[in-house]
Amino acid sequence: MSAVSQPVAPEEQPLNAPTGHETVVREALTRNIGRDAAARVGYLLTRLLIPPFVLVRIGLAAYSVWSAIFILVSYVGVSTMGISAVYIKYTAEFTASGETDKANSLLSTGLFATGAVCALIFAAIALDLHHVLIWLRVPPAILAEAQLAVIIVIGTFLSALVFGVFAQALAGSQKIAETQGVWVISYLAEMVLIFVLVGTGHGLLGLAEAFLVRQILSIGLNAFVAFRTLPWLRISLRRLSFDSLRKLIGFGGVVQLSAVLGIALGTIERVIAAPLIGLTAVGIMDLSDKWPGMSGGVVDAFAASFLPAASYLSRGRVDKPFGDNRAVPRLYLRGARYTHLTSASICALLAASSGPFLIAWLGKSYVASAYLMTIFAVQQNVNHMTAPGTSILKGIGRPKEELYYSVPNILMALVMIPLSRLVLGHWSVWGLGTAVVIATITSATFFIAHANRILRVPWKRYLQSVAAPGLVPYVVSACLSIPAWRLAEHATRWQAVGVMAGVCLGYSLILAIVLDRMVLDADERNWFRSVVRRETSRLFAAIWLGESNERTA
Repeated sequence: MSAVSQPVAPEEQPLNAPTGHETVVREALTRNIGRDAAARVGYLLTRLLIPPFVLVRIGLAAYSVWSAIFILVSYVGVSTMGISAVYIKYTAEFTASGETDKANSLLSTGLFATGAVCALIFAAIALDLHHVLIWLRVPPAILAEAQLAVIIVIGTFLSALVFGVFAQALAGSQKIAETQGVWVISYLAEMVLIFVLVGTGHGLLGLAEAFLVRQILSIGLNAFVAFRTLPWLRISLRRLSFDSLRKLIGFGGVVQLSAVLGIALGTIERVIAAPLIGLTAVGIMDLSDKWPGMSGGVVDAFAASFLPAASYLSRGRVDKPFGDNRAVPRLYLRGARYTHLTSASICALLAASSGPFLIAWLGKSYVASAYLMTIFAVQQNVNHMTAPGTSILKGIGRPKEELYYSVPNILMALVMIPLSRLVLGHWSVWGLGTAVVIATITSATFFIAHANRILRVPWKRYLQSVAAPGLVPYVVSACLSIPAWRLAEHATRWQAVGVMAGVCLGYSLILAIVLDRMVLDADERNWFRSVVRRETSRLFAAIWLGESNERTA
């Protein structure tokens, strides 16, 4: 067995010997992660198709405004983000112990409390929106259109946060596959509407209207699925309770603080770029981070399933926070291994072939965009390595541990961003991007060491089982990047598309063979193949027979 395929379970316990609650969780993870990842790949493809189409019809300036709108949305959304984690964690715990009355009380309290908060936020934004858009340097020619688009998007987004209780109830019940089915329908509808509305001259408002329809579909379908598949679900005013409110404020408040810091770190370079460099810098950074950022959407399929799984295994027990027979640390190490392999497989190719990707995607490469895409891909890969730790620690009731990632990240960014100005002598997208990437990598390494210490995972085992396998995709992608750059350098856009299609196909085949023969051990290889065969048979059954006989956790 190679060095990178050593057993990954703490205390030398086998990976494939689950019992009791672990069996339930493993079946749910197998089902949820695979279908969640498939839905996210589809979302990735739709989001990559939209920017080239929109850029041609509304231009970089208007596209930059749209990007800036979602920076504002991210800060608005963070006001209630912690509540989602509370829904998932406690729904998982209460359903595991059969206390569905407590689950209903929590969900009801959260819905009405979030509704009141979101109404106040919307009123505050509507009153001061004009000044915010002026600060973001929105061109006067599209200021009125941008203001209406923001109102539509913010109002829609806040409504989705309030009624997201149904999707989170499904996630907490480990029915993530169902929520992802709704998500697929919603984002496909949005994509079609964007092509129709923007293509017929609706501009920014067309984008906002498509987003509105997507969220209405999502809310309605998730509510329908939740009430149909969760027979215990009841939402009403009479179920409000102070105990549930304390959980929302206590656990959710800590997650909230971490989310605020995370959003700040994820957007700080763009927030600074708008007033100091210009609004087009926001658009360039957004385009450069689009592919790496979308890779996170795929990898998040793992983290989204780890939180309810860890909560289910620990069931809120103080005496055994790591679950029976230390099941939670085994979940962490195995999850970290597969998360890193998945992330590195995507990000390595983006980092090595950023220039050709941009030429094939947009028809040209903007100033500094290839460099930014490379470093953002590496940044995303390292950031993804923290996801199993943050999700699982939340799941066992320790959300404060995430501050060991976000606080050092903030402190490093506060040092590195001014330092980039000092070194280069001026503000630039190069400097801002580099500063944030260095801050992220440093703080992520610190957090991983902290999470390993809490879960009692030795560094040697983590390096062998998690870190080392993630280097393999970088070696394979580096070998293929040389011909990719040379062939795409003087090619037309469609020739570059052909080159990158060939590179991606070759990379996927070579990497699959290398991982199968050199990284995965025999048990993992057999398990993955069995999962692929089972899911493929279910897919064909769904297509040809209209139904699939599947077990749900």
